Amino acid sequence: SLLEDGLGDTIRVSLTEPPENEIPVAKQILNHFKNRENKHKIPSVKKSHFSPFSYKKRPTHAIFNIGGDNFPIVLVDFSLKKKITLASFFGLGYKYSPSFDKWNITDQACDYIFLGDNDIDFEIPGTVGLTYNYNKWKNIQKGNPFLKMDEYMSATSLSSKINFIYTSFYDLNQSCISKLKKDKTAVLIIKTYNNNALAEHRRIFIKLLSHNLKTPVIISRCFSKNISKDQLQISSSIDIGGLFCDGLGDGVFISNESSTRIPFLNKISFGILQATRTRISKTEYISCPSCGRTLFDLQETTEKIRSATSHLKGLKIGIMGCIVNGPGEMADADYGYVGSGIGKVTLYKGQTVVKRNIPTVNALSELINLIKEHGDWKPRIPDLEILHQNI
Repeated sequence: SLLEDGLGDTIRVSLTEPPENEIPVAKQILNHFKNRENKHKIPSVKKSHFSPFSYKKRPTHAIFNIGGDNFPIVLVDFSLKKKITLASFFGLGYKYSPSFDKWNITDQACDYIFLGDNDIDFEIPGTVGLTYNYNKWKNIQKGNPFLKMDEYMSATSLSSKINFIYTSFYDLNQSCISKLKKDKTAVLIIKTYNNNALAEHRRIFIKLLSHNLKTPVIISRCFSKNISKDQLQISSSIDIGGLFCDGLGDGVFISNESSTRIPFLNKISFGILQATRTRISKTEYISCPSCGRTLFDLQETTEKIRSATSHLKGLKIGIMGCIVNGPGEMADADYGYVGSGIGKVTLYKGQTVVKRNIPTVNALSELINLIKEHGDWKPRIPDLEILHQNI
C-alpha cells in the first residue's frame, strides 16, 4: 500500500518458508505496479476530508448488517455459474448435514451472494442475502436488487430494504448524490477500471466525504480470468486492503470472470478483512522468517501450532525463532512461543515471560495449557457430516 502511494525504493518480503521463496513474491508485488503510465487521470483533490496519518472509520448509517457499527460484509459473485447446487455453498463457509437437514455456518461464511439472473431451487441458509439483476428482481420480487446507476436514477420500483447500486466515480454526479442523501436503503458498490485502482477508489470516498454522504460502500474489484492465483491475492490485497487501512469501506466484492475461483475469492476477502483488523474470523499467527539465529524448525513448528490452535478465533499467537528479536516482533500477540536455546522454548503471555526454557518436545502442550489457564481455550467443534458429489 505504501508503494501504491509512491513511497519506498526497496522492498523486503519475509515468509515463514525457505528464503528462496521470498523473491518470487516480491516480484509479484512489483508486477502490480506495471503499466501505470497508461492509467486514467484522476481528478485532483482540493481538500481530502480524511487524514492519512490517523485511523478513523468513515461514518455511515446502518442498513441491516451493512455500514454503521457493523463489521464489513463479504459479497460473492454467482452470476457466471451455470448451475447452483447445495455443494456450491461449501467453499463459502456453509456446510450442510443431510442427517440433521441443517446448515452449519462458519466464521468465514459470506454474507451476500450476487446471482445475476440465476435461480436457486433449494432452501438456503437464513443468514445469507441474495441479490439479483434489477430486471430479474422486478419479476420475482424477492431478495435484493442490483442496479446500475442509470437504472437506479430512473427506477419506478425499488426495494424497501436494500438496493445495491453498482457505480463508478464518473457516475456520481450531483443528481445522484442528492437522491442518495435521501435514500436510507441504498448501498453503493464502487467499481473502477483504472490501473491505479486504489487511488480512484479513494477519490470516490473523498467525493462522498466532501458531500457528507453516509451511504455504506462495498469495494469492488474485478480481475481477468487469466490472472494467476498468487497475483490475484496480492493485487486484491493491495487495492482493497489499503482502503480499509484508511478507514474506508463497509464490504468487499471481488470477482474474477471465472466461476471456478469463487471459494478462493471468498477466502481472500476474509483474509483482507482479518489482516486490516476490520473483521476477525480466524486465529492470527505472527511468525518471523528463518535466519541463522532460529533455534528450531520454524515451518514445522508453526504448522504444529496452527493445527492445534486454528479454531481459536481472534487469538494472536507469536511464533519466533529466537529470543533476540522475537519478543519485539510479536509485541501485540496474546501468547508467544520463542526459541531461547538449543531444544528450549520460552512462553509468553503478552509481553510477560511465563515459562522459561521448556524442552521443545513439551512446548506445544505447555502452550495449550497456558492458553487454558487464562481462559482462552475453546474445544474444537467437529465438522458436521458433509454430503459432496451425490447432492
